[in-house]
Amino acid sequence: MGSKNNSRAKIIARGKVQGVGFRYYILQRAQECRLSGFTQNLPGGDVETVVEGDKMFIEDLYKAIQRGPKGSEVKEAVISWEEPKGNFRTFEIKK
Repeated sequence: MGSKNNSRAKIIARGKVQGVGFRYYILQRAQECRLSGFTQNLPGGDVETVVEGDKMFIEDLYKAIQRGPKGSEVKEAVISWEEPKGNFRTFEIKK
């Protein structure tokens, strides 16, 4: 958005991450950090987040995902960095 330190990352969270408000937790954190992208449940029980914005804020979001909301149990969170595409306007939850 405003920053030129634009980055893109895909984060996969594994563990007890579905049915515990995990995506809403990510949505709130991403909006606080002014990040754009989406988060969604994957069929295997993982939660995928694709996010663009300031690299420092993406790293903050990654730390928050590793902690997870109350009631969740994050066993593993894997981050992979990609080239930013600039195709997101907001951050949303995909069904």
